[in-house]
Amino acid sequence: MIKKLALAIAIAAIFATGSMVYAGQFGPPEPAAKEGKAALGIGYFNYSAKWKPKDSDGDEDKVIRQNQTYLQLSYGLAKNWEAYLRVGGADSKIKDTFWTSAGEAALSGFKPDFKDGYKPFGTIGVKGVFNITPSFGIGPFFQASLYSSYKDSTSGTYDVPPVTPASQEIKVKNPWDINIGVGLQGKIGETIIYGGPVAYWTKAKGEWTGTIEGVGTDTESVTLKEKNNIGGFAGLRLPLGKGLNLEVEGQLKSRFSMGGALTYSF
Repeated sequence: MIKKLALAIAIAAIFATGSMVYAGQFGPPEPAAKEGKAALGIGYFNYSAKWKPKDSDGDEDKVIRQNQTYLQLSYGLAKNWEAYLRVGGADSKIKDTFWTSAGEAALSGFKPDFKDGYKPFGTIGVKGVFNITPSFGIGPFFQASLYSSYKDSTSGTYDVPPVTPASQEIKVKNPWDINIGVGLQGKIGETIIYGGPVAYWTKAKGEWTGTIEGVGTDTESVTLKEKNNIGGFAGLRLPLGKGLNLEVEGQLKSRFSMGGALTYSF
């Protein structure tokens, strides 16, 4: 009975934690940094995605919501090309992650939702633009991110006489993402409207540990990925003053996400 309960909890809980891999905004193809010069930015991105275990078709999707704030340093590698480094922090919230009495009547006192605070992450990227005309351009980009591991735990009781203290812990280890895409842009004066397709790969290792005091501990793990691999993005870069721009962008992958950034070009 204990082993079956542990396995049921693992299947329900582990895959729900996998949404810890995030992709921030990509920006327009046209670099913010001019050749041989730098640009600084500060941004916020609100991420939402559907996740499930890799190679699994039968499990219910789970939704992750996450806030990401960051600083970005860009450098103009050549005319119309830049590389950038992004560092920041991200939290994570997932509803109905832990196993509770709603799914197993013998469990009491466990909270349902997974939550962990801001943890550091880093992103590198490169992008550029080929101007077909003065008002239209197209360019590729590459962006990759590595994130901190996350964990949360909850305690309660296993109410099969005698009532016994029990606990659950969920970890997400070594999450990462890679994005490759092509952006198209149109210019109206200094304002840029942009968008295009993106291919993305995101993975993490989920681990669930359940303990029933005096009975034993069981641990299960699974590889997790975001649903689908193809999405799209669109946004706007609006000049606010000499060297200062506002960027707003939306992304549609497994769910819709949106963010914005202020950039200053030297």
